[in-house]
Amino acid sequence: MKKWFSLVNEKNALLRRQMQLNILEKECDLEKRYEFLNEELRALLVLEDWQKTEADKAREKLLLEELVIIVNKRDELVRELHTQEQAIKEDELVIKDTQGVMLRPERGCLIQ
Repeated sequence: MKKWFSLVNEKNALLRRQMQLNILEKECDLEKRYEFLNEELRALLVLEDWQKTEADKAREKLLLEELVIIVNKRDELVRELHTQEQAIKEDELVIKDTQGVMLRPERGCLIQ
């Protein structure tokens, strides 16, 4: 039974680590997208307002909105990553607590 608990805990740890890596991958993708959009926005901001066409102004507004969305998504990922890290710490405490406990069958308890 102790071995089974150990394997379940190990599986949970691996799943949480996989979730962390997925979050980090998404965060990296968002950072790349942010850099790309920010670069495009800088190119538009170099122009004076009187030099911008209506399309430029619309694109600038769209870029700003997309950058805000990306920042909000990244914030969500950071919170999710923090949650995963907390869960890993809790799992480690459970593992530590269960390693010292020897499971003994109770007298009078039968599996039928």
